[in-house]
Amino acid sequence: STLFSMVPLAHVSNNKKRITLINPQAVNLDAYKKKLEQAIKSYERRLNLIVWRALSQEERDKFKEDGPVQYMQHKEALLGALENLGWPISCEDVILLEDEILTALTYIQQASDLQEAVKKETEKSSESHISNNKKVIDWK
Repeated sequence: STLFSMVPLAHVSNNKKRITLINPQAVNLDAYKKKLEQAIKSYERRLNLIVWRALSQEERDKFKEDGPVQYMQHKEALLGALENLGWPISCEDVILLEDEILTALTYIQQASDLQEAVKKETEKSSESHISNNKKVIDWK
């Protein structure tokens, strides 16, 4: 499933870079962020494994780890190693997975920003609600 299927009550515009939440209060942003984090972990595991399996033993030995290394932390070195090996895996697959991870990270940031905005809006509206309900009594 794509990341877009995880956004309830949202309108995704055609270019898929802009998401308008119809009713931010109705969206459980914590659950949404948790799903995104799970998706990121899954994509990262897959990316780490695909790249690691494509490396020769000689290339693997250059890294300290026994198993798959974190692609995002060792991106330059891993891309260099894949280049040296003549790209034994599809460059497009690597880029696609990396893009999905970066997109999910962006969505998490946007969800956090939205939570902050909703919180501020709620605080503001409750303050104005309180001030509207204040009774002004003039003592003469």
